[in-house]
Amino acid sequence: MKYYIATSLSRMSEHNSVRDSLRNLGYEISYDWTIHGSVKLISKKRLQEVASLKLQGVLEADFVLILLPGRNGTHLEFGFALAKGKKIFLHSEDSSLFELGTQTNAFYHHKDVIRVCCSLENLAKTVDTSIQQMLISPSL
Repeated sequence: MKYYIATSLSRMSEHNSVRDSLRNLGYEISYDWTIHGSVKLISKKRLQEVASLKLQGVLEADFVLILLPGRNGTHLEFGFALAKGKKIFLHSEDSSLFELGTQTNAFYHHKDVIRVCCSLENLAKTVDTSIQQMLISPSL
């Protein structure tokens, strides 16, 4: 089963930690943007290539994992995944992001979004448990 991780460039180490944990559980990443990091200063052509690669990664993924906090790109990938009907796991260690108030986002509460509030260390196992339950009972 393939997945894509969206988060900010400043959280590459967290991305890689979750990526490695999911790999150890048998999942395959559809596109790993951390292999090149930021391309903002390379060229517009490279920016276009990476944008296409990221969107293709979302399309190829069976599920998308959003690590909050994220920045503009994270939320664009989140919206694209939502529009394409992907199963989305939205993670934050801060549960207040999911509570009513100015800090939340309406899309965080979309019916196809699974909000996950746990430590980063427990995230891969939590996602795996949810995936296994969905495979057993697809209506979840």
